[in-house]
Amino acid sequence: MMMTTVMTTTATTMTEHRRGVTARTRILAWILLLVTIAIVAIVAVTGRSLFSRADAQVAAELSHEADKFRAFASKPDPRTGTEFFAVREVLTSHLQHNLAEDSEMFFSIIDGVADRRSGGDPTVRLDQDSAFVRTAAAVTTPTTGTLTTDAGPVKYAVIPVSVEGDPATGQLVIAEFLAPEYDEAWSTIWIMSIVAIVSLLLAGVTGWFIAGRVLAPIRDVRTTAARITETDLGRRIDVVGNDDVAQLAVTFNGMLDRLETAFTGQRRFLDDAGHELRTPITVIRGHLDVMSDDPDDREQTMHLVNDELERMSRLVDDLIMLARSERPDFLMVARTDLTDLVIETFAKATALADRRWSIAETPEAFAIVDEQRLTQALLQLATNAVAHTDDGDAIALGGRVADDRLQLWVSDTGDGIAEGDHERIFQRFARGSAETRRHGTGLGLAIVARIAEAHSGHVRIDSAPGDGATFTLDLPLTSSKEQQ
Repeated sequence: MMMTTVMTTTATTMTEHRRGVTARTRILAWILLLVTIAIVAIVAVTGRSLFSRADAQVAAELSHEADKFRAFASKPDPRTGTEFFAVREVLTSHLQHNLAEDSEMFFSIIDGVADRRSGGDPTVRLDQDSAFVRTAAAVTTPTTGTLTTDAGPVKYAVIPVSVEGDPATGQLVIAEFLAPEYDEAWSTIWIMSIVAIVSLLLAGVTGWFIAGRVLAPIRDVRTTAARITETDLGRRIDVVGNDDVAQLAVTFNGMLDRLETAFTGQRRFLDDAGHELRTPITVIRGHLDVMSDDPDDREQTMHLVNDELERMSRLVDDLIMLARSERPDFLMVARTDLTDLVIETFAKATALADRRWSIAETPEAFAIVDEQRLTQALLQLATNAVAHTDDGDAIALGGRVADDRLQLWVSDTGDGIAEGDHERIFQRFARGSAETRRHGTGLGLAIVARIAEAHSGHVRIDSAPGDGATFTLDLPLTSSKEQQ
């Protein structure tokens, strides 16, 4: 017993080790993975949109500043009211009247040399970058571009300037620093990322508890299945809700019901077979052991052995019938003419013994029943009636339909049954207390009761000692467990 316990514990431990990642963890991991991918995609698309918008705003600002310069150059000098006669005058006057913002820088180039710049303190002094100044001084048509500096990327526009009569060449450089716009975009991205991470954590915690509640019936299925043994099949799962997981629990409970029924039927069959077959086997073995060579003795012994074997055969057939009654395919229902059922059963019953047979009433109706099983039940009741009556006694078969119920009965004028035996005689191997000269397996009425139960009905007895007995099958007219 100790070894069995140790082995069971070891097997359980090994099973726990083999479990690996739980379904709860896997489901939550996949959900969080999908949510993370979605969040990353949203943040990436949003960031790209923000940077694109920043670039577009800077490009629009460059175009706006260029338009402002062209409009300024096309008008007279605001100081003198006359036209501009020199390139330096145009550029210097424009820089004096057009103030740059914090993220902007304007400066002029005269004959390849940086000349004037807008006021303020720009982040980067592009007018002091000799390489850039040389590049901008060589521009002869309006040009835009991007320059990488220590302060970040800069978008610039170079507008060449010339005045008729002035041999000097000049350029107006408009620079827009992208760092402020990009910083704002990055700030938005970081805020979105922080919110996304917090939301992801909250979703993970919430999802963990929700997944636990949703998967609780599945864990109950596993726990219940692990606790089920051959001697404890009564555990069931509490079903909450009506979703797919709840339906799984309902299905599992139904499977346990069928399993318990099968195990109970198996144990009952083994118990009944062991109990009832032991006696005839012992009788046969005992007589064979003491059988002599005398022909008369051998004949008598063989007769007894054949009688016991015949009884054993009937007993086995009845036990098999009871075992089959636990199966879902025990009944084969179909639309049946009840009048023909009673008449044909009566014709078969009259061959059982010399009695005053009669049909008391016939049901003029059709029903969804198993005709063969009901015939078997009525013949068993007729056989039981024959066993409790003598020659010349009356036995009647009948049936009627009333209030959507089908009633089939067999009545006799025999010994009758004591009220205390009305329920007991339907148990396996039970016999009436007054039975002294009757023989049988004690399973006939149990089979009748199982046939009635399979049709969602029952059997009742109307009897008293000395007044005969009436056994009635009371069944629903159109319903059976096979249909449900």
